[in-house]
Amino acid sequence: MKNFIIVFILIGCLLSCTNKENTTQIHATNSQITTIGRNIDDYLTAMEAMGFSGAIIGSYKDQVIIREGYGYSNRKNRIPFTTQTVQSNGSNTKQFTGAAIILLETQHQLSVNDSLPIYFEKVPVDKQQITLHQLLTHSSGLLQGVGFDEEPIEFAPFFKRLMEKPLEFEPGTSYNYSNAGYSLLASIIEKLSGVNYETFIYENLLKPSGMLKTGYVRPDWNREDMAIGYRKGEKWGEVYKNGWIEDGPSWHLRGNGGIHTTAEDMYKWFATVKGNGVLDKNAVETWTTGYVTENNGYSKYGYGLVSYVDDKWGKVITHSGSNSIFTSHFFWLPERDFFFYIHGNNSIFPVYEFEENILKAAFDENFNFPPIVKTSSLNKAIETKQKEGTYHSAFGTIELMADDSRLIAKLSGQETIDLMFKHNEKQKEKFAALNNKMKKVMDKLEKGDENPFKDIVAGEEASKKVTRSFQNRIKQMSRNLEFLNVIGSFENAPDSDLYEYGPYTTFVHARFENWNQYWNLVWNEDGTYNGNYSGPWPEFTFIPISKNKYKGIRGIKPWNTLNNIEFIGDSLSIEKIIFHKVK
Repeated sequence: MKNFIIVFILIGCLLSCTNKENTTQIHATNSQITTIGRNIDDYLTAMEAMGFSGAIIGSYKDQVIIREGYGYSNRKNRIPFTTQTVQSNGSNTKQFTGAAIILLETQHQLSVNDSLPIYFEKVPVDKQQITLHQLLTHSSGLLQGVGFDEEPIEFAPFFKRLMEKPLEFEPGTSYNYSNAGYSLLASIIEKLSGVNYETFIYENLLKPSGMLKTGYVRPDWNREDMAIGYRKGEKWGEVYKNGWIEDGPSWHLRGNGGIHTTAEDMYKWFATVKGNGVLDKNAVETWTTGYVTENNGYSKYGYGLVSYVDDKWGKVITHSGSNSIFTSHFFWLPERDFFFYIHGNNSIFPVYEFEENILKAAFDENFNFPPIVKTSSLNKAIETKQKEGTYHSAFGTIELMADDSRLIAKLSGQETIDLMFKHNEKQKEKFAALNNKMKKVMDKLEKGDENPFKDIVAGEEASKKVTRSFQNRIKQMSRNLEFLNVIGSFENAPDSDLYEYGPYTTFVHARFENWNQYWNLVWNEDGTYNGNYSGPWPEFTFIPISKNKYKGIRGIKPWNTLNNIEFIGDSLSIEKIIFHKVK
């Protein structure tokens, strides 16, 4: 399926993106460079077996260390993903818009301190003080958007709709991510240049960077080179021309997302971000500096890029993109001279979630790699689809969803979790007790008890504060709460993401009308409540290793594995426990 290439230094110097003038300054050895690339590939190869499909290109000390595709860009036609595969980069488009605004400022055609009435008529009073700087940094107070990306809306009705909406806050006083604000910036670019947004960025940014396969509609792409998106195992389709108007995307998307590109082109773009492109060093500094703190409280949004200082990795300049199907991640450590761009087309694996593991695979010699499983070629997607459904035993239930030749197994019931996680008798006893405690709390919360957490949170005020946080969650959903169901508990292993918060997690399914929330409620060692943290439903990916036999792997650290999984007729055998398919 994939042709693995780790690019050695001698090969790397042949790449058009390599800065030859800096080769004498490289201090990393050949073995360091090749090991970093090989380790990243080992991690992504393991994720490929679990369902990741996409491409990555990465460099270290000015040398390309990995350029690789994984999985299929088109499952039906079995077209492999490569670094030349074209897909939407989502909100990484904002980098181009920010760069275009800064370029126009260096040409003295605008100032980022300009306000909206300079460029638009009939701006309401509450929005007349909004500046371009505030649009760029999501501090304007404008809504995130006023419609779906696929609505083919022209600028005039888009602008009218946006101006009629109240602001989230007074301009310049807070942060609210606004795609609509970047669409206004795209309109300003068109007004000043006299050409459409795509034409301007192509002539002034993309073409000088050698990015000939990047754009909305201008590039003459081979359609087979364009990725198809997949949502929960099903074909979703493409962003390309989906609800677009004559000259490109509608104004819900233009300038803020949806640019189509390749991993190779984004590596060429990286040279501009480093200050070796169209923009001079001062302009790049203005463009990449973070100005407004994001909602996470530490990273700062600049002009289409995010920056922060990490305790371990140093300065970070990054941005992600997503429409929940196609995802992308642009990531640079300037102090380490380490960069990667990755994108993918499977909703089950948002590539921005790979960041931590890519970094650890590259630089942490103690990183726990997921196992690499050789996938059987005998299992066809159409046959796997027939295995979908709910399987039940005295232990509980497993719901299977097909994802090409793989199956995603969603676990319900403590005994099913015990089986899949290989819990010992002591653990089973512990988790049964935790489930009982949490079930009592959830029952009280569901019935509207004023302080259901009082028995698991020390101190009345502290327990009431926790209760209020959950009550607010339920209220904010603006939908009827149907039930709170305790699914089961498990141990947070040292390599798991929740381990730093506490040793155990109880997973709760909060079901609302037409909506779900998944709560990972973490316990302290003494049996008191620590907090609620985001995380997926307890799931395993069943990877086919022969016609009816599978290996199960949990797709997050510590990569729990199961070897004895087999389909026998309409039944599923796991460690010789039989689950019967519910008709």
